[in-house]
Amino acid sequence: MKFKLCYYKSFEKTIYEKISFACSTINETQNEIIIGCYIDDVSNFESNLNEICRELEKTEDSGLDGQVWGADFIKDKVHIFWLFDPNNEEGKAEISRKGMLELMKKWIEFRKKKIPENYEEYKEIIEVD
Repeated sequence: MKFKLCYYKSFEKTIYEKISFACSTINETQNEIIIGCYIDDVSNFESNLNEICRELEKTEDSGLDGQVWGADFIKDKVHIFWLFDPNNEEGKAEISRKGMLELMKKWIEFRKKKIPENYEEYKEIIEVD
């Protein structure tokens, strides 16, 4: 799976411009799109990111939900689902626990970097299993 970490200009509730972060898919598969949506969702609260990494590093089953997307960390897999309809197959994704941990760590590092002047052109490509 390939993901793109990048910056984009967004607007707050007023006309205030803000540079935001995005984790999006390269291949545009449903699985990757949902994983990117989950990462964006849980990123609304910075403390969630480190907590997710701690949970992924454990061997016990656990999980962490965002506001819209949920995730169960079961054995060596991460199962992501839409909280409002958890049985909807079109709203489900799966990634290895190891791959998700690697992606989350890269995402945390990316968010800590100083935003470059040419942020519109800057991106990082991450490949995980």
